Amino acid sequence: MLRPRCRPHLPNCTRSLPDFPATCDRQAPLRALALQAQAVLRARSLDAEPLLELLPGAWLARTGSTRAPAPALYRPAVAAVLQGAKQVWVGDAVLEYRAGDALLTRQPVPARGMAARGNHQTHFLGLVVELDTVLLRQLLSQLGNPPTGQAPHPAPFSVVALDSPVLSCLLRLLELALDTPDAQRLLWPALQRELLFRLLQGEAGPALLAMAQPSPLARRMAGAIRTLQRSFRQPLDAAALASRAGMGSALFYRHFRAATGLSPLQYQKQLRLIEARRLLQRGGTSISATAFAVGYESPSQFSREFSRLFGHAPREALPPIAR
Repeated sequence: MLRPRCRPHLPNCTRSLPDFPATCDRQAPLRALALQAQAVLRARSLDAEPLLELLPGAWLARTGSTRAPAPALYRPAVAAVLQGAKQVWVGDAVLEYRAGDALLTRQPVPARGMAARGNHQTHFLGLVVELDTVLLRQLLSQLGNPPTGQAPHPAPFSVVALDSPVLSCLLRLLELALDTPDAQRLLWPALQRELLFRLLQGEAGPALLAMAQPSPLARRMAGAIRTLQRSFRQPLDAAALASRAGMGSALFYRHFRAATGLSPLQYQKQLRLIEARRLLQRGGTSISATAFAVGYESPSQFSREFSRLFGHAPREALPPIAR
């Protein structure tokens, strides 16, 4: 497993990630997962779309080439790599993970992700499953020996190695995606519970524990994040956010950055721009109207910041017919 490390700048986006083989004891289940994922893709006829919903709260991702880092809002989920590798940037930190590893996201955080193929003949394949904190708390209440080792200030992302029981759950998830609707409706809730249980028993246990049983400080930061998500279109009042969290502005800023990898202003700005891209891609709106809709007072400032984050002008996000 590759550990997170910091880099001051983004790398050359056309460069492939180095290829490190999975450990021997996981090679067979990973091959089975990749083959089953390819069977699902053939059955569902996924061509251009990079993301396929398999079951409620579960998606299969495929990428045919290494792409520039794409900004997005990462929500609480476990994102397993079945084939290839991926890098995710949040603030100045970069996380690298590959087949047999997973990215665990504890709370909504804007970040950039870049997937890379395993080699020239294979696609990147990933499996994303939403994390249900209500179900997680129910499971923890039933465990005789819950996981320990929760960090006092857990990071928003964790990279964990997936063991055989988790890989087995993921394989059955892919098999269930090709089963009948009745089988999916009856078996998916039980498989979700088992997957969470297996994750709790492995490397992901402390991070999941931090999600289900956050410290008082983590709860205050989570409240500030929810407030920003609800009101990102409004002018940022960092002092009011700090006051609600019960701390001074400097201390709040430091803890917010520790919880998200971003300052409150960076977090708000990225939420605005990610939402703006969604509105533009949907069509039916102008660039100026989009800028105002997400909270900008100046369309020209919006265009500059949009181009800086996404690497292209807002016009390029419009449907081809609207350009």
